[in-house]
Amino acid sequence: MSKEKKARGYLTGREIRAIAKANKADMKRLEAYKNRKADEEEFLTEMKDPSNILEIEDLHTYFFTEQGVVKAVNGVSFNIPKNATVGIVGESGCGKSVTSMSVMRLIQGPTGQIYSGSIRFKAHDVARDAKGKPIKNEDGTYATEDKTYDIAKMPIREIHRIRGKQIAMIFQEPMTSLNPVFTIGQQLDEVTFIHTPGATKESAKARSIEMLNLVGIAMPERVYAAFPHELSGGMRQRVMIAMALAADPRLIIADEPTTALDVTIQAQILDLLRDLKDKIDGSILLITHDLGVIAEMADYVVVMYAGKVIEQGTVEEIFHNPLHPYTIGLQKSKPTLKSDDEALFNIPGNVPNPVDMPNYCYFKERCDKCVKACSGDYPCMVQVSPTHYVACHLYDKEENHG
Repeated sequence: MSKEKKARGYLTGREIRAIAKANKADMKRLEAYKNRKADEEEFLTEMKDPSNILEIEDLHTYFFTEQGVVKAVNGVSFNIPKNATVGIVGESGCGKSVTSMSVMRLIQGPTGQIYSGSIRFKAHDVARDAKGKPIKNEDGTYATEDKTYDIAKMPIREIHRIRGKQIAMIFQEPMTSLNPVFTIGQQLDEVTFIHTPGATKESAKARSIEMLNLVGIAMPERVYAAFPHELSGGMRQRVMIAMALAADPRLIIADEPTTALDVTIQAQILDLLRDLKDKIDGSILLITHDLGVIAEMADYVVVMYAGKVIEQGTVEEIFHNPLHPYTIGLQKSKPTLKSDDEALFNIPGNVPNPVDMPNYCYFKERCDKCVKACSGDYPCMVQVSPTHYVACHLYDKEENHG
């Protein structure tokens, strides 16, 4: 092979076969682990901080391709406190949605796998006896108890304990998330049937109507009987939120919930999410490109770049005192009233190839504040305040660049 082709990233037949062999071994091992039979003790754990509802620690989610392993999420760690909204921000391809899909265990195998790491979640689950059957109280209701699961270690057959009931997801495009051949009522009722033991048609419908009322839909009976194509974009998004709330989740993941909506409807949906967080006594993980939405909605902000968390802190710290050059660049790229006659700021360069990431800081080639240490190992996360962390050599105490 010529040097030119090698420089462009072309692979020889031998290299492709070696990659395929290594990928096959890893995928087989991870699929077997995912589909194993396991006792509950294997995936029960404890939260490091009791005030958190979710703790993601050193999460690695990989995609095995013919060109190599794409490390879409590469050592991500952050927490979601109870009754808080945490926003994840970053440009397309930084790993935001893959992180959320990992929490829901929706990564498509065998090519996509949670490779390593922990996802600890504090669940309020139905109590079960030694045989795994739900325990009933004297009044006919089901007994509940608090348990902490490591979602990354749960067999896929056990994930129904979490997905849809304890953690619910609002997807960014409701028209592709709702089934066009079933009515809104049928799809809402299904959530109750799946996650509520002993549910009847009457109780499921009553719950669905209650949820439609909760999300501010006028004439809920009419919407209940309608098909998705008969509703506007804003109404469909409200239905998706109602569906997410139907099983009383402790955590709602909202993945670009306002992308397909116009500005007026966006404001209504954001107001609705803000009100609902207090009503359901839960937490929200908000994923978006829109820094304005983050500033309005979030209590804490996680900034991601190329599969890693590069800065995190309270919304005030990230917006009023951004430290990482990438975070500063994101803020400068926002249009403002004063920038009518100016070209929008553009962060130069491109994200490195996800198959062959460098050992040094991933942002180095695009950064205008490089120091000598940037050519060394990838920077560790540095704590600059009780809640503010940044992964940048500029704030490395040992290098005295702060």
